[in-house]
Amino acid sequence: MGLRTKLTIPLLALLAVVIAAVSAVEIDRTLQIEVGELTTSGRLLVNQIFELMRVALIQGADGDDPKQALARDRSLVTALESSLAFGKGVVYVGIETTNGEAIVAAGQNPYLGLVKPKPISALERQSDSWMSLGLISPLWGNQTYELSRPVEVNGKPFAMIKVALSTDLIAAGVRHSVAVIASIGLMILIIGSLALAVSTKFLLRPVAVITTGVEQLTRGAEEIRLAVASHDELGTLADKFNQLARRVKSDRTNWENERGQFFNVFRSITDAVLLLDAHGSLLFANAEAFGRLGLPAGGLIEGKRLNLLLGKDHPLCRLVEAAFRTGAEVHDAPLDLSEESLEGRFLVSIFSLGQGPEPVGLLVILRDLAPVRELESVVDYSGRLARLGGLISGFAHQVRGPLNAMNLQLELLSQTAADDAPSTGYIAAVRSQIRRLEQVVGALMRFMRPEQLKVSDVGVNELLTELGARFASERYKIEYALDPQVAKIRADRGLLTEALTNLIQNGLQAMPNGGKLTLKSELVEAGTVEIAVTDCGCGIAPEHLDQVFNLYFTTKDGGNGLGLPMALRAVDLHHGTVNISPSPEGGTTVKIRLPTGAEDAALATSININ
Repeated sequence: MGLRTKLTIPLLALLAVVIAAVSAVEIDRTLQIEVGELTTSGRLLVNQIFELMRVALIQGADGDDPKQALARDRSLVTALESSLAFGKGVVYVGIETTNGEAIVAAGQNPYLGLVKPKPISALERQSDSWMSLGLISPLWGNQTYELSRPVEVNGKPFAMIKVALSTDLIAAGVRHSVAVIASIGLMILIIGSLALAVSTKFLLRPVAVITTGVEQLTRGAEEIRLAVASHDELGTLADKFNQLARRVKSDRTNWENERGQFFNVFRSITDAVLLLDAHGSLLFANAEAFGRLGLPAGGLIEGKRLNLLLGKDHPLCRLVEAAFRTGAEVHDAPLDLSEESLEGRFLVSIFSLGQGPEPVGLLVILRDLAPVRELESVVDYSGRLARLGGLISGFAHQVRGPLNAMNLQLELLSQTAADDAPSTGYIAAVRSQIRRLEQVVGALMRFMRPEQLKVSDVGVNELLTELGARFASERYKIEYALDPQVAKIRADRGLLTEALTNLIQNGLQAMPNGGKLTLKSELVEAGTVEIAVTDCGCGIAPEHLDQVFNLYFTTKDGGNGLGLPMALRAVDLHHGTVNISPSPEGGTTVKIRLPTGAEDAALATSININ
């Protein structure tokens, strides 16, 4: 049902109700007029007969019977007979005694029938009722009503004037009046319907134009402009629609441009990118995704479900299904596709498009770890070169000192030889500096010597307990905080023991007056174990924190500066990290993080100093 029909039907119904109500009121008024004229005519006739009776009785001879006087009165008889012809609705008029005997009468006596006439007051009450259309029934058919008036002579009841009025004589006029009113109402209804149809068509023309514009807008028409000349609310609505159409066109153009840029970005990045809809169907995949996942080319993937393209048991499909089911995002989840004949390991991130537990789509990003490993190798190599540069600088500093001392001693020795003085002391000093050079070079060779790791299963907690028992004494108390979840790791036990021994010795040397040393192990994350050595010594000065891992650097009298660098080298060879920081309770904490399996560890090695 259209808007025009919806608008026309209620307006037409309202018009019909109004016309019916007006017609009913007009019919009621007409019927009341007819009833009023009928009753008025009857009462005038009754009063006229009463006056003629009074005159006839006065003019009658004394001693005459009043009945005979009335019967012989020619004017009275003539008046009664003429009332049948000229009175409105009169069918009988007569003067009867109190016993019902007719003295003078004209017309057919209705009182002799089986149905007696109704009093005229009943018709008047019906006319005054709120159900005015109820007059149609008595006025439409043949109904007889009576008017009566008692007459007294010498103070005694003498006779009764009766007038019978029939509605049959006025029914034709009533029917004609009702038919005329109904015809006029029907004509007004027809004219109003036509006028309403024309007006609604005229009024709804702008609505039709706007509807056509909306349909064009939904179909994606390029240029839409509504031509509505009216200056009312519909004209304002058309103007607003034109503004909206222009804005939609502009937004659509911007969206198309951004969409193109968006896909161009996806095509240009080196990560594999997939865009899925709410049903898991593939909407977009960049070139990297085709190569990494082995997707069919030639436009054969769009609109097809990912599990049909890769297989339901594919690891990536299982991750996507879990993301759809839980509504949770995935960040950097490892994915090994070596079993899918696609060599490579990836980090997968899945992001929901939209809000709520049922996303409208998913954005899947696969990052190949091979370039990341290459970059980490470069960074690690750069770090090693930087440390090597620092090592060579320290070595040069260590060598320069003995050489200068030897030059000085040789100069003194040459002067002594010229003076023929004893030179034993100078020779001994030169030999001492040569031994010092040998130590420096030996430490360098030891630090730079390539190590072939002898990897085996090493129990971290057992190794810490063994080392703690070795250094425990009355002067030094060793405490343990060992995580029972820490299992064995793959490492070179001898090299790791040497590194931990150097750290423990440094911690004990930082407490010359004795104290507490804490050995701690913890499984910080899957595949990574952390070992912490905490002392209660004087700590490390902030200006020295960035130098403690430099070879030969030491702040202790008689120290050689080899402990921490050798520990760092051992951790480096296990692809771990070292972190040194002040302890909250005073002293220093050195933390080592090692992968549980040295062969699967990341290639990068870092030094963090806080």
